[in-house]
Amino acid sequence: MTEAPVALLFWAGYSVLVLVSSAYIKNWTVLVSNNPATRVFPRRWYDISGRKVADFWEAALRAVMGVVIFRPGVSHVELRWRLRSVYDRQELSDLVCFLQENGFLRGRCGPRIERNENGYLGVLDEQEEKEVFWFIGEKHWYQVAL
Repeated sequence: MTEAPVALLFWAGYSVLVLVSSAYIKNWTVLVSNNPATRVFPRRWYDISGRKVADFWEAALRAVMGVVIFRPGVSHVELRWRLRSVYDRQELSDLVCFLQENGFLRGRCGPRIERNENGYLGVLDEQEEKEVFWFIGEKHWYQVAL
């Protein structure tokens, strides 16, 4: 049996994007269980046990989709600005990645911005956020859920 790979680096930071070594993951996560030791990144949609609260997760997904539906082609920097009072940089990144990977969002950008092996945009720095624009994907927006 093989174990899941452990990331050596991860993206963090709430106002500025920071690449962090996994040796410092304790500083960026919350311990939700001692036995077994379980740590999660703090997100608005997790309860104190680290379980996803479906209503909060759906509300977050619909908030992002709502901005894109009413402002197709919205830049990532504007999307983050519009949702800044509710979601931080990392939360928005998680939401956009989920929506993109599940076909609800489609990003357009210039050739300078790299995509992962599946063609999806990953975590964006400040300059890249200005060059990525979001549109509705091929799935119907009203089907957004878990």
